[in-house]
Amino acid sequence: MSNTIYLSFGSNLGDRENNLIRGCEMVRSLEGMEFISCSPIYLSPAVEMEEGAPDFLNMVGKGEYQFTPLELLNSLETIERKFGHREKGSYKPRFLDIDILLFGSEIITDDRLAIPHPRITERPFVLVPLLQIEPELVHPVTGRKMATYLGDADRDQILLYKEYAHRKY
Repeated sequence: MSNTIYLSFGSNLGDRENNLIRGCEMVRSLEGMEFISCSPIYLSPAVEMEEGAPDFLNMVGKGEYQFTPLELLNSLETIERKFGHREKGSYKPRFLDIDILLFGSEIITDDRLAIPHPRITERPFVLVPLLQIEPELVHPVTGRKMATYLGDADRDQILLYKEYAHRKY
Protein backbone atom coordinates (compact mmCIF):
# COMPACT_ATOMS: atom_id res chain seq x y z
CA MET A 1 0.00 0.00 0.00
CA SER A 2 1.27 3.46 -0.82
CA ASN A 3 0.51 6.95 0.44
CA THR A 4 0.12 10.14 -1.56
CA ILE A 5 2.89 12.50 -0.54
CA TYR A 6 3.70 16.13 -1.25
CA LEU A 7 7.24 17.45 -1.04
CA SER A 8 8.58 20.99 -1.30
CA PHE A 9 11.89 21.67 -3.01
CA GLY A 10 13.84 24.89 -2.54
CA SER A 11 17.22 26.22 -3.66
CA ASN A 12 18.89 29.59 -3.28
CA LEU A 13 22.54 28.75 -3.99
CA GLY A 14 24.37 27.72 -7.15
CA ASP A 15 22.42 26.68 -10.26
CA ARG A 16 19.09 26.82 -8.48
CA GLU A 17 16.96 25.49 -11.33
CA ASN A 18 19.29 22.58 -11.99
CA ASN A 19 19.40 21.82 -8.25
CA LEU A 20 15.61 21.48 -8.21
CA ILE A 21 15.54 19.31 -11.32
CA ARG A 22 18.33 17.04 -10.10
CA GLY A 23 16.70 16.80 -6.67
CA CYS A 24 13.39 15.77 -8.24
CA GLU A 25 15.13 13.17 -10.36
CA MET A 26 16.86 11.75 -7.28
CA VAL A 27 13.56 11.58 -5.38
CA ARG A 28 11.92 9.96 -8.38
CA SER A 29 14.54 7.21 -8.32
CA LEU A 30 13.97 6.31 -4.65
CA GLU A 31 12.87 2.75 -3.98
CA GLY A 32 9.13 2.64 -3.35
CA MET A 33 8.52 6.02 -5.01
CA GLU A 34 6.29 6.74 -7.96
CA PHE A 35 6.63 10.43 -8.67
CA ILE A 36 3.50 11.78 -10.32
CA SER A 37 3.95 15.49 -10.94
CA CYS A 38 5.90 18.65 -10.20
CA SER A 39 4.60 22.18 -10.07
CA PRO A 40 6.04 25.01 -12.11
CA ILE A 41 9.08 26.69 -10.55
CA TYR A 42 8.48 29.87 -8.57
CA LEU A 43 10.77 32.66 -7.40
CA SER A 44 10.37 33.86 -3.83
CA PRO A 45 12.27 36.04 -1.39
CA ALA A 46 14.38 34.27 1.24
CA VAL A 47 12.25 34.51 4.39
CA GLU A 48 13.46 33.93 7.93
CA MET A 49 17.06 34.38 6.72
CA GLU A 50 19.61 37.12 7.18
CA GLU A 51 19.22 40.21 5.02
CA GLY A 52 20.78 39.86 1.59
CA ALA A 53 20.24 36.09 1.34
CA PRO A 54 19.65 35.10 -2.30
CA ASP A 55 16.09 34.55 -3.52
CA PHE A 56 14.78 30.99 -3.66
CA LEU A 57 13.47 28.93 -6.50
CA ASN A 58 10.72 26.65 -5.20
CA MET A 59 8.52 23.87 -6.48
CA VAL A 60 6.30 21.14 -5.09
CA GLY A 61 6.15 17.51 -6.14
CA LYS A 62 3.47 14.86 -5.69
CA GLY A 63 4.12 11.15 -5.50
CA GLU A 64 3.03 7.79 -4.21
CA TYR A 65 5.35 6.27 -1.62
CA GLN A 66 5.28 2.69 -0.30
CA PHE A 67 7.35 2.97 2.86
CA THR A 68 7.15 4.90 6.15
CA PRO A 69 7.45 8.65 6.68
CA LEU A 70 10.70 8.16 8.61
CA GLU A 71 12.19 6.10 5.77
CA LEU A 72 11.26 8.89 3.37
CA LEU A 73 12.79 11.51 5.67
CA ASN A 74 16.04 9.52 5.87
CA SER A 75 16.19 9.23 2.07
CA LEU A 76 15.49 12.95 1.59
CA GLU A 77 18.18 13.91 4.08
CA THR A 78 20.64 11.70 2.18
CA ILE A 79 19.77 13.56 -1.03
CA GLU A 80 20.15 16.94 0.70
CA ARG A 81 23.57 15.96 2.02
CA LYS A 82 24.68 15.18 -1.55
CA PHE A 83 23.97 18.85 -2.24
CA GLY A 84 25.96 19.96 0.80
CA HIS A 85 23.03 20.56 3.18
CA ARG A 86 24.06 19.62 6.71
CA GLU A 87 21.88 21.39 9.27
CA LYS A 88 18.20 20.46 9.02
CA GLY A 89 16.02 23.25 10.30
CA SER A 90 18.66 25.97 10.03
CA TYR A 91 17.68 29.12 8.18
CA LYS A 92 20.77 29.41 6.03
CA PRO A 93 21.18 29.57 2.25
CA ARG A 94 21.25 26.11 0.69
CA PHE A 95 21.73 24.31 -2.59
CA LEU A 96 18.74 22.05 -1.97
CA ASP A 97 16.15 21.76 0.77
CA ILE A 98 13.41 19.11 0.59
CA ASP A 99 10.55 19.05 3.09
CA ILE A 100 7.74 16.56 3.53
CA LEU A 101 4.56 18.62 3.44
CA LEU A 102 1.95 15.86 3.62
CA PHE A 103 2.15 12.08 3.84
CA GLY A 104 -1.27 10.54 3.16
CA SER A 105 -3.50 11.35 6.12
CA GLU A 106 -0.64 10.91 8.63
CA ILE A 107 -0.36 13.29 11.56
CA ILE A 108 3.05 13.02 13.20
CA THR A 109 4.76 15.25 15.74
CA ASP A 110 8.06 14.16 17.19
CA ASP A 111 11.56 15.54 17.52
CA ARG A 112 12.59 14.52 13.97
CA LEU A 113 9.46 14.87 11.93
CA ALA A 114 6.24 16.88 11.87
CA ILE A 115 3.52 16.02 9.35
CA PRO A 116 1.73 17.99 8.09
CA HIS A 117 4.63 20.40 7.85
CA PRO A 118 4.05 22.79 10.77
CA ARG A 119 4.38 25.98 8.69
CA ILE A 120 2.68 24.79 5.51
CA THR A 121 -0.22 27.24 5.95
CA GLU A 122 2.12 30.20 6.57
CA ARG A 123 4.34 29.84 3.52
CA PRO A 124 3.10 31.23 0.21
CA PHE A 125 6.22 29.81 -1.50
CA VAL A 126 4.86 26.36 -0.59
CA LEU A 127 1.12 26.99 -0.98
CA VAL A 128 1.27 28.56 -4.46
CA PRO A 129 3.05 25.60 -6.12
CA LEU A 130 1.11 23.08 -3.99
CA LEU A 131 -2.19 24.52 -5.20
CA GLN A 132 -0.95 24.34 -8.80
CA ILE A 133 -0.89 20.57 -8.39
CA GLU A 134 -3.92 20.12 -6.09
CA PRO A 135 -6.21 23.17 -6.05
CA GLU A 136 -8.82 21.44 -3.85
CA LEU A 137 -6.37 19.99 -1.29
CA VAL A 138 -7.62 19.98 2.31
CA HIS A 139 -5.44 20.33 5.42
CA PRO A 140 -5.67 17.00 7.27
CA VAL A 141 -5.77 18.60 10.73
CA THR A 142 -7.95 21.69 10.27
CA GLY A 143 -10.20 20.33 7.52
CA ARG A 144 -9.90 23.66 5.67
CA LYS A 145 -9.01 23.92 2.01
CA MET A 146 -5.37 24.91 1.63
CA ALA A 147 -6.41 27.72 -0.70
CA THR A 148 -8.10 29.51 2.23
CA TYR A 149 -4.69 30.08 3.81
CA LEU A 150 -3.43 32.06 0.83
CA GLY A 151 -4.35 35.72 0.44
CA ASP A 152 -3.89 37.98 -2.57
CA ALA A 153 -0.91 39.72 -0.96
CA ASP A 154 0.69 36.31 -0.42
CA ARG A 155 0.23 35.40 -4.08
CA ASP A 156 1.81 38.68 -5.18
CA GLN A 157 5.14 37.93 -3.50
CA ILE A 158 5.59 34.62 -5.36
CA LEU A 159 6.53 34.97 -9.03
CA LEU A 160 6.30 32.32 -11.72
CA TYR A 161 9.87 31.56 -12.77
CA LYS A 162 9.38 28.74 -15.23
CA GLU A 163 6.15 27.07 -16.27
CA TYR A 164 7.85 23.96 -17.57
CA ALA A 165 11.00 22.38 -16.22
CA HIS A 166 12.73 19.35 -17.71
CA ARG A 167 10.66 16.45 -16.38
CA LYS A 168 10.60 12.80 -17.17
CA TYR A 169 7.14 11.74 -15.97
